[in-house]
Amino acid sequence: MHNARSDHSGLTILYGSQTGNAQDVAERIGREGKRRHFVPRIMAMDAFPVSQLPEEHNVILVSSTTGQGEVPSNMKAFWKFLLRKALPADSLKGVTVAVFGLGDSGYQSYNTVAKKLDRRLTALGASVVCERGLGDDQHPNGYEAALDPWLRHLWSQLRAKYPLQLGLSEPAPEDTSTELDPKYQISYLATHEVAERPIYETEQEEAVAAAFAFSQLEASLSGVRASPSNAEAISRQGMTASTSGTTVATENAQYGLWRPFMASLTCNTRITSAEHFQDTRHLEFDLTGSGIHYAPGDLLTIFPCQSPAAVSAFLQRMNLDPGAWVRIEPAETPLGNAVSSIQVRVAALVQGILDISGASPRRYFFEVLQHFATAELEVDRLEYFATPEGRNDLYTYNQKEGRTVLEVLQDFKSAQPPLEWLLQTVPHLKPRQFSIASSLAKHPNTAHVLMAVVDYKTPFKRRKQGLCSAWLASLTPLHRPCYSSDNATHLVNATQSHASADAMASGAASDSSAHGAAVPRSSSRNDSTTMDEHTANGDKQARVVPVWVESGVLRLPASHSTPMILIGPGTGVAPFRSFLEERQMAAAGGTSVAPSYLLFGCRGEKADFYYSQLWQQLLAEGILAPTAGLLTAFSRDQKQKVYVQDKLRQHSKLMWDLLQQGAVVYVSGSAEKMPQAVATAFEEIAAQQHREPGFGRKVVQRLEQTKRYHVEAWS
Repeated sequence: MHNARSDHSGLTILYGSQTGNAQDVAERIGREGKRRHFVPRIMAMDAFPVSQLPEEHNVILVSSTTGQGEVPSNMKAFWKFLLRKALPADSLKGVTVAVFGLGDSGYQSYNTVAKKLDRRLTALGASVVCERGLGDDQHPNGYEAALDPWLRHLWSQLRAKYPLQLGLSEPAPEDTSTELDPKYQISYLATHEVAERPIYETEQEEAVAAAFAFSQLEASLSGVRASPSNAEAISRQGMTASTSGTTVATENAQYGLWRPFMASLTCNTRITSAEHFQDTRHLEFDLTGSGIHYAPGDLLTIFPCQSPAAVSAFLQRMNLDPGAWVRIEPAETPLGNAVSSIQVRVAALVQGILDISGASPRRYFFEVLQHFATAELEVDRLEYFATPEGRNDLYTYNQKEGRTVLEVLQDFKSAQPPLEWLLQTVPHLKPRQFSIASSLAKHPNTAHVLMAVVDYKTPFKRRKQGLCSAWLASLTPLHRPCYSSDNATHLVNATQSHASADAMASGAASDSSAHGAAVPRSSSRNDSTTMDEHTANGDKQARVVPVWVESGVLRLPASHSTPMILIGPGTGVAPFRSFLEERQMAAAGGTSVAPSYLLFGCRGEKADFYYSQLWQQLLAEGILAPTAGLLTAFSRDQKQKVYVQDKLRQHSKLMWDLLQQGAVVYVSGSAEKMPQAVATAFEEIAAQQHREPGFGRKVVQRLEQTKRYHVEAWS
C-alpha cells in the first residue's frame, strides 16, 4: 500500500451487504453527502481495489454480519486482503474512516463484522472521524434508530474537519432528507425494439427470470462482476418442472435465482387444531429429477409469488400496462461490467422485482412520494413525515402498522411517481429461507419444511399476513393429503416410508416469536399480505414452487459418536428433525451413534408439540437418550411459565457432564430473546463449577471458538 491523496471532498462509501440493507444505508449516506457538497462514490467492498485504499481520504464502511459472525459475500476478498499479516501498521496512516454495522442483538455474534472491521482499520493506522455505529434489528425502529444519530455526528465531525467553502450552504446535521438522485433510466419499447421474447410456461417463471436479470444489473451498478454462466443458464435451459415426468437436470446441476428448480408441492397440511390461533404447516417438495442434494442443516430457499389481486391493483393504481416491455439501464455508466441494460415485461417487473405487498417501504420512499404528490393535504403530511418531529409518526404509520407499498399508494392517491422511481424506492422482492426439516437419506428426492403462517393484528387492529407463508399455505398439493388426524390432537404421516410414522401435535408455534409464531427467515411483521386473496384462487394456484438449496450455519458433528444438545423451541426444531433423522438412518445402517438430547419448547403439550410421535420413536431407538433425551417446556400448561432455558438450569449437572464429554450445542429459533437466554443459562451452569468471575462467559466463548456452540436464529 502507498499513500498519495489530496482531494478532501471525495467520500468513498463501501458496503458489505448480504440482503441489501447495508447497500441501502450506503446509498442513503451518499445522497446525504451529496447535499453537503461531498463527492460520493459508492460500491461493494469487493468491487473496490483494496490495495488503493491508502489513496482515499475519507472512507465510510457499512457492513452487515451474516451467519455466526461471517462477512457478507461481497466483502470477503476485501476483508481477506486487510487481514494480511504483511501489511505495515501504518498502511492507512492519514486515511479517515467511519464504520456503521447492521446486526441483530438476538445473535451472540451481534455486529461482529463491523467491530472487527473497525479494529482492523485502526490497527493499520487509519484515524476514526466518528465512533462506529451499530444498528440493531431488534430495536422497534430497526437499524435507523442508531443510524440517524450516527449520521448527525458524522456530518458534524466531517464539517469540523473540512470547513464549508465561502458562499456555500448545507442542511443542518439533523436534516437527513435527500435530493432526488435517479439510479435507473426506463424506456418503453415498441414491439420491434424488443430484442427477444423468451417463452415461459407460467407468469411466475417469467417473474423469477426478471428478478434474476435485475439482480445482474444491480451487481453491475455495485461494481461486482455478474456471472455470465448463470445468465446463460436461464436463457439456454429455462426452468425445469418436476411435474412433467421427464427431467433435463443433471446430477451436478446448479440452482439459484438464475435457475430455480420448479418443485412440486406434494404435501401441505395444517398441523395445528382448527380452533387454535396459529396456523402451522408441514410442507413437502418433490425434488425428483433435479439432482439437488442437501445436508442436515441446509436451507430451502423459496422465491415467493405475490397475490395476483395485489399485482393487478398496483398496475391499475399506477396506470401501468402489464403487457408493455421496458428497457432498464443505469442512469449513469456502470462500473465496467457487461450488464448495462435489461428488457422485461412490466407485469414481470412488478411481480418479480417490486415487493408491493409484503415489506414496508423505507423513509426515502416517502421523500420521493412527496415530490410527485399534488393534493395539498397529502403533500403536507409527507413533508411532515420528513421532519425530525414527524419521524415517530411515520414509524407508527408505516413500520408499526406493517404498511405495504400498495397500501401507502392507496392512502396518497395523488402521488404518481414514474416507474424508474418505483424501481429505485420500492423494496425489492427477496427469496425466503427455511430450515430443511428432513433427512435426504430418509426421504429421497424430497425436502420437508415446517412453516408457521405469519398472521397478526397491528396496533390499529388491522390484520396482516405473511406474503410468502400465506401464498404457500394457499397452494393445493399435487398429491392427496399426506397427514391424517388422530383423535384431533395428533397428526400422523400416512405416507411415511420407514418403520414408524412421524407425528405432530396440533397447536401454535413457538411463543418466543413476536406474534406467537416462529416465522421464516427474511420475513417479519412487514412480510404481509392477505391470505384470503391467495386462498380465493387456491385451486388455480400453480402447484410448483421455485426453490434451490443453500448452506445453513448448522452442521452435524464430523462423527456420529459426538453427543448433541439440540435446543429448538417452536419451528426452531425443524433442522433438528433433519439431524436426528440422519442419525436414525446411520444407526439403521450399523453406524455407532451417540445419544442426543433435545430440548423443545412450545405453548402446550396438546397445543403445539410438533413431531411428538417421532421423538418418542427416537427415544425408543436410543437416538435420543432414553433418560432425559427429550426435555419439554410447555410454557402455558401451568401457572408459572416454563421455557427451554429453565429446563437447562433444571438439568444443569447433566448439561455440564455432556459438555465435558465433548457435546456440541445447537440453538435454533426466534432471535428475539431465546438465544441470549439460552446462552445465559449455559453461562450460569458453567459458573456453578468455578467461582472465578466471568468463568461462565469464558466457557461459552470457548465453545463458540471451538465450533461447539452454534446458533441459527431469525427475526
